[in-house]
Amino acid sequence: MPSPSEVSNICIITPKHHIHIIKLALEHHGSIKKKGKIQAIHSEADLSEYIIQNDFQFIQNLVAVPTTLTANGTTTPEIQASLSPVANVLYTTDGLESLIQDITLAVHRSPASSADAQRLEDQPKGLLARTILEWLAQLPPSILKTLPSSIHNTLTRNSGTYTIYAPLLLLPAPNSKTDPWPWLLSEPLVEHVPDLYDLICKNLHVTHIALNAPIPLLSPSSSSSSSENILRAPISFTPLHGYFGALKPPSPAAFETAFWVSTRQHGVYQTWAPLYTMFSRGNISEKARILQLPTLMPEILGYAPAECSAVDLYAGIGYFAFCYARAGVGRVLCWEVSPWSVEGLRRGGRGNGWGVRFEDGGEMGEEEGVGDEKLIVFQEDNQRASARIEKLRSQIPPIRHVNCGFLPSSSTSWPVAVAVLDPVQGGWIHVHENIAVTDIEGRRAQIIQEFDALANPDANSPHWNIQCQHLQRVKSYAPGVMHCVLDISISHAPANAKATPTPPMPEAPS
Repeated sequence: MPSPSEVSNICIITPKHHIHIIKLALEHHGSIKKKGKIQAIHSEADLSEYIIQNDFQFIQNLVAVPTTLTANGTTTPEIQASLSPVANVLYTTDGLESLIQDITLAVHRSPASSADAQRLEDQPKGLLARTILEWLAQLPPSILKTLPSSIHNTLTRNSGTYTIYAPLLLLPAPNSKTDPWPWLLSEPLVEHVPDLYDLICKNLHVTHIALNAPIPLLSPSSSSSSSENILRAPISFTPLHGYFGALKPPSPAAFETAFWVSTRQHGVYQTWAPLYTMFSRGNISEKARILQLPTLMPEILGYAPAECSAVDLYAGIGYFAFCYARAGVGRVLCWEVSPWSVEGLRRGGRGNGWGVRFEDGGEMGEEEGVGDEKLIVFQEDNQRASARIEKLRSQIPPIRHVNCGFLPSSSTSWPVAVAVLDPVQGGWIHVHENIAVTDIEGRRAQIIQEFDALANPDANSPHWNIQCQHLQRVKSYAPGVMHCVLDISISHAPANAKATPTPPMPEAPS
């Protein structure tokens, strides 16, 4: 029997919006720690304080929910081995089985004594902070004398959130007085910063460093006004170290000389050039949900997913399109206007082992054929999608799913989404929308009404039944605003007293 020092309490690390479901599941399982405190996980450094059961990436709004369950062992491999059998049992509990992709079991790396706790509290949190202190110690004494005495405290108290997409280190844009980067990049330290970058690359095993920032909705314009950043270009991305490529028009030569990074989420490979293309890691939970959509199961779909098609009207580098492909959908048709994102789609698709066909605006009709590629990518405005698909319907499986993944609203694509669904069987449209937290139910009702008007232009003789089968709260977009996805079902309406043939889906306006 293990000694008390070899027994650790298990917690569940989860996105904050799953807390209620997890507490109910733990109560049902008999493992809820009623007086335990839920701990917020604000950064990767916070997450590193836990021994985690499996590969788990930091996202915003994570928390650790305590349980009465325990793990045995004193080393990381021993504790991880002890967590696996617990997970096998716990994840069968009602409510948790659908969250497996979003959560993980973990044990906090608790210090053995109060003295150890104080010693850890006084140490820099994370490898990056320790590297910065190592660099400071190498500076000339004349410079060290000019630095404020609070520097060490800033580094030990501020974990310095960062993300690594090997071989790239992404630092957050400075946004607070406690962030160390403003004074690290100013006089008198700035001339010594190249040495810091070299040390960071050595210690963190990276070759490139950049400051990240949210993707602005508006692009700077030569005029006094700004225009919408339709391409979602990373305008505020700031390279600090390493060659990222030249800011020039996209071309095969530019693609080859640009700096590319990649990641793998839920077994799906994605790649992008960070100087030109955004990557949103906060969508990881929605990607996991697509991989397990009940409406891609034969029991609901009516046949294997390989016998249907999906359309992604805002494909980007393949955030969601790749998930439909990984889930077994036979054909995924993608629309994207950014050449850099399309190149990421091409590289990522082939990296996943799928055939990719690229169309850049030419005509593609029945006489040419669509081939056997898993992905068909159109580099053009998605308003052309309905006309394209009408020419291809006889050559592709029925389109049962359409993804409209554009924020703050994808409403301009809704007429196209309705038009491209299979005209006989209908299907599901997955609508991304930023919604005020206080108005989620009201906006859900409005969206249902809007789709009903699109699918049933003759209100006196409706042929399509419109429902919102599920609303997923993906992540907080801004204070009081939630990124939501609504699964809109479009199916045959109940038989009316006045029987008329079911019409095809209405055409999108040209």
